[in-house]
Amino acid sequence: MSLKARFVALSVVLVLLFATFGLFFIKAYHSRFPILQRTFYGAAPGSGEPSNADYSPYPGLKASSVESDGHYYRNRVLVLMYHDVSPSPKDVRSLSVDNFERQLQLMKDNNFHWITMSQYRDFILHDKPVPDNAVLLTFDDGYESFYQYAYPLLEKYRAPASSFLIVDTVGNPKMPGVPKLTWDQVKEMRKNGIEFYNHTFNQHYYGPTDARGKHPEPALSSRLYLKDKGRRETEKEYETRVEADLKQANAVLKRELGEDNHVLAFPYGAFSKPLLEICRRQGIDVTLTVKSGLNKPGQTNGFRLNAGGMSNNPDLQLSLMKQAERRLGHTHFDRSPDYKRVAIASLAASAVVFAAWMYVGFTLFKRRKAKLGPANL
Repeated sequence: MSLKARFVALSVVLVLLFATFGLFFIKAYHSRFPILQRTFYGAAPGSGEPSNADYSPYPGLKASSVESDGHYYRNRVLVLMYHDVSPSPKDVRSLSVDNFERQLQLMKDNNFHWITMSQYRDFILHDKPVPDNAVLLTFDDGYESFYQYAYPLLEKYRAPASSFLIVDTVGNPKMPGVPKLTWDQVKEMRKNGIEFYNHTFNQHYYGPTDARGKHPEPALSSRLYLKDKGRRETEKEYETRVEADLKQANAVLKRELGEDNHVLAFPYGAFSKPLLEICRRQGIDVTLTVKSGLNKPGQTNGFRLNAGGMSNNPDLQLSLMKQAERRLGHTHFDRSPDYKRVAIASLAASAVVFAAWMYVGFTLFKRRKAKLGPANL
């Protein structure tokens, strides 16, 4: 191969390597750089919901006919996630009462089987059997609308469900925002089969991670900026704060409901290895995120499919649930470690190829210079 052909080949390889590096750098680090998040993923971190909180995950789906004896998956559990349920939703995260009832009726008509959190925990931890097409219904944040609108329908269809409480907001009228449940309402529902679990004591918010507050992150999973000390928390300070919060939440749940709590839903679905270790120390052996997928035995950090939101289409959601094994069964939490490895490898390869490209280019330049001679330069 001539020097010129080698130079052209190296140029092409170098462009491809730089393109690969750029692609995988964006995939691995977009959540850390708001401008990348906005440009390539359409939302900035800290906007109130995770970027993967898709309320209309129905591409290519069509409504299906009723299958009263259908079998769609076995030895797996599909966990559905809800927030607010309202007669006339005004928030993107709010599901209409009519759509919620339509969901329940469709699940019943199509041979889905609701299970309790206790059954789910036994399935995850001890491989206890669950029915085919098993579904666990979960509700986050402890909104009063759960008691007003969702609970009567759950009773009507005899559907068990679990509610994750931001414990400090329960029966606390001083807390701002959407009205929350009271302990009387919680205890009434618990007597009738609704289970209640931990959604932190008061760590359900995005907190600052720098002095300017431009990069907020979920408080439970992140080291926050300490304004009085002019720095971020140390790892030990972070663990002390989070451990105290989860311990306090579990103590209140134990006091009010009389049972130890072993389940936690992460606010915004955000978690980290240190947080999972803290949960283990607190006796929390089952956790749930907001990433969609099917759960199998041993999947202690669980997937959930978002079934709420104003744009929810119950008929298309049923089609998605029927195809969960194909569409959701292979979902994983985070490919960023793989992306980082590819980005680093492509950058290292780029450095080697760039050195060769420079050498060949310099050699070509010298030959051209020698051929032209001093008089022609």
